[in-house]
Amino acid sequence: MDGGVGMEKVQNIQGRVIALFIKAEKGLPLSKPRDGKFLLRARFGIEGDANAGSVGPRQVLLVAMETLHEFKLQPGDLRENVVVAGLPLDDLPSGSVLGLGDSATVRLTYYCEVCKYIGTLGVKPIQSLENRRGLLAVVLTGGVVCEGDPVRVLDRCYDPVPDRTSDRFLWVVKQIPFGKVMTYKQIVDVLGVSRSYYRVLPTYMRRVAGQAYPLHRILDSKGCLTPHVDNQRALLACEGVEINAEGGSTEWVDVSVFGWDISGIYY
Repeated sequence: MDGGVGMEKVQNIQGRVIALFIKAEKGLPLSKPRDGKFLLRARFGIEGDANAGSVGPRQVLLVAMETLHEFKLQPGDLRENVVVAGLPLDDLPSGSVLGLGDSATVRLTYYCEVCKYIGTLGVKPIQSLENRRGLLAVVLTGGVVCEGDPVRVLDRCYDPVPDRTSDRFLWVVKQIPFGKVMTYKQIVDVLGVSRSYYRVLPTYMRRVAGQAYPLHRILDSKGCLTPHVDNQRALLACEGVEINAEGGSTEWVDVSVFGWDISGIYY
């Protein structure tokens, strides 16, 4: 990634943590952690948070205090986990690595979407929060983070993750190794979207059919071959992937043998 003068200036700026929040359950109000601190666990997220998990890109949501002030919002209104002041958070590129407190580090993945919930906050038009609603991140190294802790942009970075879901889908598909497969469920988990996207993935696949993407390595949610890829059986067989059949109709792949280990995709 470009490490030009702009990023060098940002790396010399130190912000600080203003507030911390935990989502104990999705859809429920946020809560402030006991003693004003929480534990970040590597490749997992915030201990006790509903978005903690080993695969997805949404383990932590960071929001700039300056953005909250601009839109006359209060800490926690955007359902963020970490409020940061003194750092141009909204200007940092995807792939940037932040240090929080003494030891924790996170990788910024992509901007959090502007959803219908934003409309309940009185922000009009809600599109004005596009790319301002905060940045999602995954935890690289763990540690305790406290209110008042420093936040730094570290001199390391990863490749950017696309903001648009359709582009992120292609970003994932291009990485599926030769001789490995992914299911719809795995793709949805990696994209950080809801299960409703099971119905959207075939549309994404049809849009790029015939292009140089290994779509034949995608299986449906049950591990079966899909009707959206021509010659899928033959293409997988050429890569050494064994195809099983039930009653001569449904063809499926043993994902426990040929499935791609996606646990490290953001690390």
